[in-house]
Amino acid sequence: MKRRWFDPLLEAPARPGRAGALAGAGYAVLGGLLWVLASPPVGVWPLAFAAAMPTLVAIDRAPTPRRAGLWGALTAMTFTVGGFPWMIHLLQVNAHLPLPVAVLGLFVLGAMHGVVWLVAARMIRSLRDRDRAHKRGPWALALVAPLALVVVEVLLWTPFPFSMAIAVADQPFLRSLAGFLGPAAITALLVGVPAALLDATAPPPPGMRKRTRWHPSIGIVVFALLLFAGSRRRTDEGATRTLQIGIVQPNLRVDVDHDVRQRLAHLGDLQQATAELEKRGADLVVWSEAAYPFELSRDLVADYPENDRRRIRRGFTIPIVFGTITSFDPRGAQWNSAVLLERDGRLTGRADKVHRMIGSEYNPVLEWFPSASAIMPAGAGSYAAGDGPVALETTVDGARVRMAVAVCLEDVLPAYGRELAGLDVDLLVNVTNDSWFGGAEPLQHEALARFRPVEMGVPMVRAVNTGPSSLLDRDGDTIARLPIRPDGGPPETLLADVELQPRALAFYARAGGTVIRIIAWAALAWWLLPVLVGWVRRRRRRDDETSSSPRPATRGGGTRAGARRARR
Repeated sequence: MKRRWFDPLLEAPARPGRAGALAGAGYAVLGGLLWVLASPPVGVWPLAFAAAMPTLVAIDRAPTPRRAGLWGALTAMTFTVGGFPWMIHLLQVNAHLPLPVAVLGLFVLGAMHGVVWLVAARMIRSLRDRDRAHKRGPWALALVAPLALVVVEVLLWTPFPFSMAIAVADQPFLRSLAGFLGPAAITALLVGVPAALLDATAPPPPGMRKRTRWHPSIGIVVFALLLFAGSRRRTDEGATRTLQIGIVQPNLRVDVDHDVRQRLAHLGDLQQATAELEKRGADLVVWSEAAYPFELSRDLVADYPENDRRRIRRGFTIPIVFGTITSFDPRGAQWNSAVLLERDGRLTGRADKVHRMIGSEYNPVLEWFPSASAIMPAGAGSYAAGDGPVALETTVDGARVRMAVAVCLEDVLPAYGRELAGLDVDLLVNVTNDSWFGGAEPLQHEALARFRPVEMGVPMVRAVNTGPSSLLDRDGDTIARLPIRPDGGPPETLLADVELQPRALAFYARAGGTVIRIIAWAALAWWLLPVLVGWVRRRRRRDDETSSSPRPATRGGGTRAGARRARR
């Protein structure tokens, strides 16, 4: 076959010695940087269909499986450090760590992501190598690479939940594909396209036959068609209603201490903003996470009396959902909660955060070893977990409105979205405080959250402390939005009409989540079972060889003690 101009580039990671190692590392770093550029806040989304290619070349051409795993880990380290620098601010403000330790924490997060991508890279390489010399060729990259990324996103744990599908979250058509098997299926498509291109054009690695068992491009086209067909939603019967929903964005930075007088002034600003929204026709208003500036007793069933400065309702009568910290005892356990305050002043519902942020809201060391609190920074891992998802219910013009509540990062968890969908709700409400993070994180959070309305088939309200607060329709498109105010400022309001249409539950929320987990477990078993069987066989073979070989005679009766006596 005639050599093409790009063949040396594809073969570079296979070179012996330092040249091959530098080429492989360079390709891995390039792959990570492409993912950074494809994802928010940069958002050059077409790059997402090419970002995996350099890493796949490095993995497939590395001289050893161990080095292939390192290149996968290096890609993950690169896109974590390049895409998540806000983690430094989070650890400084939320976990109370000094700057050098916070920077180290970012690299620790990168290493954690690196471990799961190392697993994916070893899986890709192992499945490719297993039948490298098969008469029909090896399994195609376009098959094994998407499956490996599905295993990573569905089964493996990372501290900050993330999907590479974030790169196309702002593209309505591509975002809608999550309705079939969730964001992990979109990631599989993004990885499968460059993998199929490599299968079709790249020369085979050393010792590998060119022919593949199935035509990769046909497989990817079929997979894309399945995603499109499966993402069509089933719409329930019922009438369409329109609600005017308001959001109060406090624009209050959390890294600034506030005394009682300042907190009372902040509460007054929230009340005034809500009263203005009611005058403009709001039926329901949402305040952001922990916007209510005082701790609320979990035994409280109604608002404080009129003469109490902590009273929530002043100047308005409409129902509100507000974020707050709740507890039974100010000195005891605390919960990060969202509470519904009804027109008559009753507190009729409370949803506690179930999935807490490790390091700030949840510290496994403290929960396993409470005595370790003496050596931990103050405030590290201080919130209790809720028992499960809860729906809050109110009425507007005599009609019931059921709301599923996701607190902070819970709106980026596909599996939790499936649980919320099971509550049979009309609306998804998210209360968030992203001012802990700074930088690009609020945009990344918003992008990942756009998949939940698609899967659940209901609109979404996102009330974010310093923005961007937004109202999303059931397709994840923006109805109205407030900007990010990283430096804080006076409260801002948002009011828009939101259509509560008959619920259009996607296949993912009904059964697709289970299907994608079965696929992930099956792929993991396809990789690991032959590895385990081979290990057992080698172990038995060594044992058989050891037992069949004659033992050397020793003086002193042939025992170990006799051998020691003979040596003496």
